[in-house]
Amino acid sequence: MSRFGSLVRTALRVNFGLSLFRPREILRRKRDLWMIPLIVLGAASLGPVLYFYLKIIRTVHGWLAPTGQQAVLITAAVLAGQVFVFIFGFYYVISAFYFSRDLEILVPLPLAPAQVMTSKFAVILTNEYLTIALLVLPVFVSYGLLEGAGAGYWLAAGLVYLFLPVIPLAAVGLLVVGLMRVANFSRKKDVLIIVGSLILMTAALGGQLWLGRSAGASPDPEAIARIFASSDGFVRSLGAKFPPSLWATKIVAGGSAGEGLKSAALFFGMSALLFVGLVAAAGKLFYGGLVGLGETSGRKKALGRRALAGRLSSGRRPVRAVFLRELRIMNRTPIFLLNGVLSVVLIPVLFALMAKTGSGRSDIAGILKALGSANPVASVLVSALFMAVSGCLNGTSSSAFSREGGQFWLSKVIPVSPRDQAKGKFLHSYAVAVLGIVAAAAVIRFTVRPAASVMAAAAAYSAVGAVALTSLGMMIDLARPLLNWTNPQKAIKQNLNVLLAVLADLAFFGLLFLLAKFLGRAGMSAAAAMAVLFALLTVLSAGSYRLLLAFADKRYPQIE
Repeated sequence: MSRFGSLVRTALRVNFGLSLFRPREILRRKRDLWMIPLIVLGAASLGPVLYFYLKIIRTVHGWLAPTGQQAVLITAAVLAGQVFVFIFGFYYVISAFYFSRDLEILVPLPLAPAQVMTSKFAVILTNEYLTIALLVLPVFVSYGLLEGAGAGYWLAAGLVYLFLPVIPLAAVGLLVVGLMRVANFSRKKDVLIIVGSLILMTAALGGQLWLGRSAGASPDPEAIARIFASSDGFVRSLGAKFPPSLWATKIVAGGSAGEGLKSAALFFGMSALLFVGLVAAAGKLFYGGLVGLGETSGRKKALGRRALAGRLSSGRRPVRAVFLRELRIMNRTPIFLLNGVLSVVLIPVLFALMAKTGSGRSDIAGILKALGSANPVASVLVSALFMAVSGCLNGTSSSAFSREGGQFWLSKVIPVSPRDQAKGKFLHSYAVAVLGIVAAAAVIRFTVRPAASVMAAAAAYSAVGAVALTSLGMMIDLARPLLNWTNPQKAIKQNLNVLLAVLADLAFFGLLFLLAKFLGRAGMSAAAAMAVLFALLTVLSAGSYRLLLAFADKRYPQIE
């Protein structure tokens, strides 16, 4: 095997060796047996979601089939997958390219910069296949089965899926390589990286908003007639926002042989062009962006007596000290900050972009308004669910201990009890969750515009529920913290504990839904059912928090 092949193989083994589920290892170590029912329960919770997704695909296909426009399903799936990769792949790229600890080993080796970067690109690409699988593959499979497609369709769909993340990832890679090369000219590298990342993300989201408004503004009756008159009118209309999705649809869904070959040349050619451009940029800029990332300024500011006294702790506020320590760990690591804080704002912003199009009218917002007017209880629960998802499904709590990495030994030797350390970490994770809840509430308020009573009830439900979800995520991470990581991205995005916490959260939501359904069928009034649910949620949250503190006292001494 060539040197480059060995490098890629080793990178893939290291990546998945830290994060994949090993049944034999869990059965051998009885301490991890608790993971098995959690995984089964969480996987069972995914079943209804996948079922409804497949049902929606089938229904939309049935609506579009009489007009011959059903290929727009492929366009929508490819467009959603590539936008998802472009936005969230930014975290993976900047972390793997510039903040991975294995760079200290790889850079001195007789390897070209392009080889090092390409090996990391291969790992990111493999992870993205898994990330978009549940979003794209159900559409590809359902479309093929409903259309009775032959072998050519399945071959084309497989090729498109393999190349689907390449264009957005390579584009993100070019942006990141350029950003890091510019950031290295500044002494405030971390600040510039964070600000530059926010600017790039804002530009990407703004571009999507502009495309949505340009596509939905002032509909022309003649243009609508032309869309219905053409067999691929919807495909061209939707694909105009992002041409690669149109090319991919022509490859997968067919059409004339000439159009298929032209689309294949454009799609695969653009993928190759962007990847070659990224490799060329890596040869010139990659190592230049690495130099000095670990440096700190040697200039120190003399502290006066008051300032020095403010820096010293009396030991009477250990929870506050741990909270501030967590805040500094998050803020000083751009990857943690972008993944933890930015993600809780990103979900509400994406919802706002999808909801607000054209002249300000919103199909999604209209549906939710109609739902709220017909059933206020459903409006409260849906709003609370959106707030809780925005605030809690970000990996902050389920990586609270893993983020310390090799420095966790400091937490074991400092004169602060495990219980107080857990309290400080909880406050930090809960503060991030509250930020997401507030962002989601603001988006709901300005898009759906529900009644004030609905907003207040939803906020109360989500705030109380966030206590249970935060405690649950922290307990999962405390049970098996991932401390031996080489890349900060692994601590929060490629950490099995984060996936387990998401599955546990889904199971938690599922149980609450079943309970609400049971109370409704039992003949209980809506107000009484809401009161019972809130009381139960309060008891569960208080109990989970107390269980977290007790578990911290027991588990801390066992961690090596």
